[in-house]
Amino acid sequence: MTARLFDGMPAVWPQELNYVRWRHRVATQLDVDPMAVQLVGSARLGYSMNPRKEYKRFDEDSDLDIAVVSLELFDKAWSELRHIIDNQSLEGKKNYLRKLVFEECIALDIVLPHLSFGEQWSQARDLFIQDLGRDFRNCSVNYRLYRNHRSLRSYQLKSVSTARDRAIEEGVGHG
Repeated sequence: MTARLFDGMPAVWPQELNYVRWRHRVATQLDVDPMAVQLVGSARLGYSMNPRKEYKRFDEDSDLDIAVVSLELFDKAWSELRHIIDNQSLEGKKNYLRKLVFEECIALDIVLPHLSFGEQWSQARDLFIQDLGRDFRNCSVNYRLYRNHRSLRSYQLKSVSTARDRAIEEGVGHG
């Protein structure tokens, strides 16, 4: 049921670049196990699951969503997040961050600059994009940190269900 979300080659992957090797390079730069790195979202599927984006095909303005699964890093980030959540720059995002942590996910695109490994991961982002070639130069990389693989699978399945429900509510595909 979730094979399209996690297994095989991502839909938008450049043919000349080996996906497994790229994941290993990402893992090395982030100092995590290669099995901990997954490309998810529109880059994986080839289109956005968000009805508000009208299920737009992946293009040069899309994001690359990289899921990192690591209990150790999740616990470290969660511990640091507990101390920085009162930062004024995060004021409007507190509830969202708390909701995600409850789902065993940390949205690093929001808090990365505040974390001890944030600078390293931010610099690594540029290398990942360069590897992918000119078609991906305008893409931004978003990291999500998951506590375990069950959390990743659950979060992604919930996103698919939410997208499906919104599409039904909005009458997408019915004419």
